[in-house]
Amino acid sequence: MIQTKSLEINYLLQLLRCALKEEPAPPADGIDRNRLLALAKAQQVYTTVLPALEASHILNDEQLAQWHDYKMSELQKLIAVDAERGAICEALDSSGIPYMFLKGLIIRDYYPKVSMRQMSDNDILYHAEDRDRLVSIMKQRGYYIGASGGISDDFYKKPYCTFEFHRTLFNPQEPFCPPFNPWERAVPYGASSCRMVMSKEDNYLYAVGHMYKHYYCIDGCGIRFVCDLYLLKNSDDQLDWDYINAQLAAFGIADFHRNVLVLADAIFEDGALSEEAEKLLDFFFEGGVYGAKQTDIDEEIQQYGSKAGYLRHRIFPERAYMEAEYRVLKEKPYLLPFYYVYRLFDKYKHNRKYMQRDLDALKQSKK
Repeated sequence: MIQTKSLEINYLLQLLRCALKEEPAPPADGIDRNRLLALAKAQQVYTTVLPALEASHILNDEQLAQWHDYKMSELQKLIAVDAERGAICEALDSSGIPYMFLKGLIIRDYYPKVSMRQMSDNDILYHAEDRDRLVSIMKQRGYYIGASGGISDDFYKKPYCTFEFHRTLFNPQEPFCPPFNPWERAVPYGASSCRMVMSKEDNYLYAVGHMYKHYYCIDGCGIRFVCDLYLLKNSDDQLDWDYINAQLAAFGIADFHRNVLVLADAIFEDGALSEEAEKLLDFFFEGGVYGAKQTDIDEEIQQYGSKAGYLRHRIFPERAYMEAEYRVLKEKPYLLPFYYVYRLFDKYKHNRKYMQRDLDALKQSKK
């Protein structure tokens, strides 16, 4: 069993193993229960490990009630979002817009229970030429466009519906952008639906590629990615490993993939932990499921030369970014100053929590 310097991390890894194998958890000697809950929340795995915790009876009534509060909140969200996603899919089908589920929407079916795989948003792939019709559908359903980048649009509706629609899976402007097109091997989900289903091999490749993108291009990733890959690899799917390994080599991430599998084997099968896999493990626990935001802020401050430069960039992003978020600017560029002001107030109204998070990280930065 893996042993780090943190008793709580060690125990959380044991809980993940027991949860995915549907076994009771071992005794929790010397564990800080509050820190354990904080770790599980940061890594977005508290609904994953809760069944193993319940079976082990190591939490007192007050502690168990606290875990159950988070579980019920997540379950309430799951039920509401599932219903909303169904309505959106019906609208896409009626409009003849092809689409494809991504990430957690597929991987959650590999967990012992669907509810054990937490999701912060719903990721769906579609074709760029359908964007105007998609935006119209989402606005009619009361959604606000929170972010509009080069490859995706984020749609929000209170209290907790978040849908990220991707026009492509990897950004050509980032260092890691493999030549990956899941549409080529996708098959129809049903005769009366516009939904397409990614091949099992491409789903596995995307899980690895997406994990590497978070690890290498963004600000890190958490241990949940390892759980996902372990379940995908050890499922009953009859995967074409010659195709997968050839693609991983072509993408330049074969070594990364091997190190993740070594780590997964060490966590779930008592395998030996290599030096490279141990470094990965340390990295995964430096932040939450998507890494340490502070590191991301520090890097951006360094990129723009100062805190003032960083703020200037955040408040007044490049024209290309603004044109992608507000299409009217391509035809009427003279409205750019107005939309800078509109964007600031709009973000404050809808994304106040995330703005405050970034400001807190900015204050803590020593750059």
